[in-house]
Amino acid sequence: MTDPTYADLHEAHTRPAPFSVYTTDRLWTDDYISAQMLNFHLDPDLVAASRPATTISHSIDWMTQRFDLGPGKRIIDFGCGPGLYTTPFAQLGATVTGIDFSARSLAHARSTAAVAGLSIDYVEADYRQYRVMGPADLVTLIYCDFCALPPTDRHNLLCSFRDLLADGGHLLLDVASTSAYAARQETVLFSERLLDGFWAAGPYYGLMRTFLYDDDFIGLDRYTIWQPDQRWEVYNWMQYFTPDTLATELSSAGLRMVETLGDVCGAAYDPKAEEFAVVAAV
Repeated sequence: MTDPTYADLHEAHTRPAPFSVYTTDRLWTDDYISAQMLNFHLDPDLVAASRPATTISHSIDWMTQRFDLGPGKRIIDFGCGPGLYTTPFAQLGATVTGIDFSARSLAHARSTAAVAGLSIDYVEADYRQYRVMGPADLVTLIYCDFCALPPTDRHNLLCSFRDLLADGGHLLLDVASTSAYAARQETVLFSERLLDGFWAAGPYYGLMRTFLYDDDFIGLDRYTIWQPDQRWEVYNWMQYFTPDTLATELSSAGLRMVETLGDVCGAAYDPKAEEFAVVAAV
């Protein structure tokens, strides 16, 4: 008979099929973890959940000029979090909608808007399934959120973006590059209170097993958490792109790539960089 501890550890080290398990919602709906994520969002110097405040400011400045943002324009930010982009969008006088899974992040976003006297439409929903009404002059999906989605969800989301865009409207998104994939390695980490207590308030043991899928340029950080009363897992998938592979996905959804950039601040594209951004349109 196989020892149950061995069987459990063996299962936690088993390579799953790409995107066969999807658990991202737990990061945003678990009360303790969502609080951790919000703290990461709001720290202006951390990059764990959002970009530094100075980078966001530069990005807003570039988007304002590139897309002529201001009164009369409608912007929809998918995965808006605590409003780091929606707030300055609204300060430009644009009509702004933000969609996010995290009730905690949205509560902060709504509070920020109220204090600033801004009218922003915030929607608590899984943006893979929620159908917001268009048209929109600019749709944003920022900080490589697109890379965490399974292929079918990516296609369906791009189709939703296509249907949302007004005549002359644009989609702006950024993704992780295959150069970033090339720098990754398969690793194993195991410790008490893995990641300094990120996963739970009380005692736990955590295992992180990184799998790489070279044929598909996919990475997985599979976390297994053992608490005194339960065992659970989080699968953090990441699809890595080239401009050509991203253009193919856009085209399959009826979108065309207008511009390839180094980032959402408008930098020049660098094939050696770990990320890149694209502007797309119908």
